[in-house]
Amino acid sequence: MNKFLILFFSILTLNLKAESQFYRFDPQHGKFTKELKEYFSPIFNEGRMQIYRLKAKVTEVEIPKGLLINLVKIKMNEWKVISPQQLRKMLEPNPFILSKIAELSLPRITKHLEFMTAQESRSSGSKGNKKTVSYIQKHLTDLNYQTKTHCFNPGLCNIWGLIKGQIDEYVLIEAHLDSVGKPFAGADDNASGTAVLLELARLLSTKKYKRGLIIFATNGEESGLLGSKSFVREAEKSGLLEKISFFINMDMVGWNENGIVDIETDRLFEDHARWMSSVTNTYTSLKPEITMPAWGSDHVPFLRKNVPGVLTIEHWKTKNPCYHASCDTLESLKMPYLIEIAKLNLAASIYKLNE
Repeated sequence: MNKFLILFFSILTLNLKAESQFYRFDPQHGKFTKELKEYFSPIFNEGRMQIYRLKAKVTEVEIPKGLLINLVKIKMNEWKVISPQQLRKMLEPNPFILSKIAELSLPRITKHLEFMTAQESRSSGSKGNKKTVSYIQKHLTDLNYQTKTHCFNPGLCNIWGLIKGQIDEYVLIEAHLDSVGKPFAGADDNASGTAVLLELARLLSTKKYKRGLIIFATNGEESGLLGSKSFVREAEKSGLLEKISFFINMDMVGWNENGIVDIETDRLFEDHARWMSSVTNTYTSLKPEITMPAWGSDHVPFLRKNVPGVLTIEHWKTKNPCYHASCDTLESLKMPYLIEIAKLNLAASIYKLNE
């Protein structure tokens, strides 16, 4: 073989090996343990992005399989965090958007929160989960949405409502309605996102926009993004997926210490996240932070099919101390923060509906 070809393939092999040594730690599984530290060294840790690299002379086959479940292999150029200090751009305020923001109703949002947290459990297949699906369906029907219930597992159903626009394209807003099942809990995760979803459904139902609107209450997120994966599969088959021009996911929007909102997407859609940060600066008191790549919530199945969109979520580095715990109750929520995220997603939705 030509010596130049040998050199080329040697360099390529080294690059691929280097790329394969980086891993994103999934903090949903807990803390980075001492056992993991035997194999990995920290590279980057900022909120939702915790990146580690295999230590020298360590190979993946040496790592116990029970530990690898906490990590996702990642390429060096896939992760990025853009701080609030780097995101100062603003837009010219839109009078119509300002008027709709003024209509946001905290009492209505609180009513939705009270219903969901009054359920003993909203975990997959529970009575409270089914009651919540029915509650959302009634709300959307009363607002004149065309509603559809899709049961993808026995007793486990998504519910969404659709209003057509002037063209055959849609903006989709989503939040997961299920919880991990702690008794009368799950307020932040994710009654908060669902309550804001229902309030946005109300405010966006009173006017016909250029694009249509899909209000999507997804189910089974805590069981492995089951509802969003199912929706994306079915929407791809029917041709609906290619008509979704933008989506917003709301997951855990009710607790914060520092006024930062994480705007998460994949590197392919960094420009969309930067635009969302400008909307944040224009219409809210929040400080936007962009994190990439996406993980852990219902935005992931859409992004993997190249549908543009973002997750808005409380700043993960200072996330709710009651995450997945019994103390995740209505009383613990930070309602002023929740309202600011509602303003952000209402404003962004109106822009995208009229684009």
